[in-house]
Amino acid sequence: MAISQEQLEQACFQLISFSGAAKSDYLEAIEHAKAGAFDESQAAIDRGNEEYLQAHNAHFDLIQEEVSSENGLLTRLTLVHAEDQLAMAETARLFAEQLIELYRRLAK
Repeated sequence: MAISQEQLEQACFQLISFSGAAKSDYLEAIEHAKAGAFDESQAAIDRGNEEYLQAHNAHFDLIQEEVSSENGLLTRLTLVHAEDQLAMAETARLFAEQLIELYRRLAK
């Protein structure tokens, strides 16, 4: 069963929201690490990972819909933006983890 335009938009906005929140958490983690607050840094990474997982799951659901859709409903600008947010959140996570490790080393 194909999803409606409204359901598609809602799913895309969830993906954008979760990805954006994850990206913000990862960047916050870097700021905590810069200040030497490694427990807070790890907590921000953990929050970001939870948000990222929700975004990933929303993305997976959209991809599943695309696979079963006959009309290519998901090839819209909103989905492109949503996927961009997901990719940026993943990049921010990887970047944050590397910087936090660097700050840990410098703090020793």
